[in-house]
Amino acid sequence: MFSSPISRRNAVALSGSALSALALGGSPAAAAQPPRGAQAQKPDKQVPPRVGGGDKSAHSPAVGKPVSQTAAVQEGEPKVPGPPEEKLRFALVGLGKLMVEEILPALRLSTRCDIAALVTGDRDKGNAIAEFVGLPRDRVFGYQDIPRFKDDASIEAVYIATPNSIHARDAIAALNAGKHVLCEKPMTTTVADADAMIAAAKANDRKLMVAYRVHHEPLNNAVRTMLKEKRYGKPHFVTFDACMDVGGSPQPRLSRQLNGGGSLFDIGIYALNTTCWLLGETPIEISAMERTSGDDKRFKEIEQSIAFHLRFPSGCIATCTSSFGTARVNRYRIVCEKGWMGMDPATHYRGIRGEYGDDTQAIQLNKPESVNQFTAEFEHLAKCIRENKPVESPGDEGRRDVELMHQIYEAAAAGKSIKLSS
Repeated sequence: MFSSPISRRNAVALSGSALSALALGGSPAAAAQPPRGAQAQKPDKQVPPRVGGGDKSAHSPAVGKPVSQTAAVQEGEPKVPGPPEEKLRFALVGLGKLMVEEILPALRLSTRCDIAALVTGDRDKGNAIAEFVGLPRDRVFGYQDIPRFKDDASIEAVYIATPNSIHARDAIAALNAGKHVLCEKPMTTTVADADAMIAAAKANDRKLMVAYRVHHEPLNNAVRTMLKEKRYGKPHFVTFDACMDVGGSPQPRLSRQLNGGGSLFDIGIYALNTTCWLLGETPIEISAMERTSGDDKRFKEIEQSIAFHLRFPSGCIATCTSSFGTARVNRYRIVCEKGWMGMDPATHYRGIRGEYGDDTQAIQLNKPESVNQFTAEFEHLAKCIRENKPVESPGDEGRRDVELMHQIYEAAAAGKSIKLSS
């Protein structure tokens, strides 16, 4: 769909976890081995372009077999390619800063996804962006048109990047129109809306995925692998800071009605979700405190800063901070029985850095080939749809996080810990 060329250097790997061995500082030979339960990615190998569908029943018996004896005795790759796979065609909903700066460039890199339509409340802006991506103007729709997608076979999935409080409205409309949904985080602003989104996905047998892009970033996956393998024993403590200066008003982030809350609902969710994902646990106890400067008029409706503590079933304790009114800090460190690991920055779109070690040394997490996290999450959903597999971050995970954020606010207001059901 895009006319701009893409360099080989910008090609995206489909899975961050597949690069964990290289990221952990292993040798090239060790890095070639896939992590447990995953296949190694080979972003440096040429693959045939994907330009359309094919009759899979007519495949040659050679399809999927190693192309030569050499390939067979090495890693079994490359294999004889079959008919090219059709791209998953998305309607993009909400043409704001994230969409224009990150999503449109990310989709240029995708071999599995393409743009079928744009949805916006600003027709002039929609027409301009349609021209940029090579869509005709009749592929620009308003939010009220989403139910009509039921009769549009060219749209298979919908990506939603509207303000948080509008996610449920547009996601439910898309799901009821028979489309799969990739929804930006947080999934929505209330547990009731999250339940309605999950119910719509089940009723229509469609996939609902929350866009937790960190799950597809290689270095964070490397840290997760170390924790799973207990490289330094059990984790005891996690510290996670997700702070920034949000800028001036007006903007949706400073509106409780649109954002659902303050910094917690925008960047604090990175600390919350990433901590739970890395540990593979859900907290059983929460405490929290808020802080707001009375002379900062930006924070009339929402908190400026919040700190919260999470206790997990394993006994690990996490201390997290989130702010819209401080210097930019984006980092975490996990302290285990015999060592530690950490990222700084941890969840930025690019420029991720990490290290691990013990009291004798600190080892830098090697930088694998660059991965566009947005491209990776889009391609993950496409793969799961084509192969009918569960998605990495389903609606249930998004619902859990919405509930936890409300419980964090509840704990802050009550000034005491809240114990949660396991």
